[in-house]
Amino acid sequence: MMDTKGTVTRPHGEGRSVPGVKRRGERLIGLLIAGAVLLNFPFLSVFSAYKLIFGFPVLYVYLFSVWGLIIGVKALILRRRPADPAADKTEAKK
Repeated sequence: MMDTKGTVTRPHGEGRSVPGVKRRGERLIGLLIAGAVLLNFPFLSVFSAYKLIFGFPVLYVYLFSVWGLIIGVKALILRRRPADPAADKTEAKK
């Protein structure tokens, strides 16, 4: 039986953890909190006026704008980035 008490397991040979995964999760949590704040009472009451923008109520324009913004930011956060840029350049030439 091998003694593993003194060994340290590391995800990469250099001992670094995977910062992108942790950072991505933190950004998604921040986006969730921002979305909850923007789509909750104080902001909705500000935009619930009887005014029209391009023929649509201000509240509807606000809701759909924030919703689209959240989807766009989430797409940017979850966008796959190449692990090795040199490998992607060789694949693009094929």
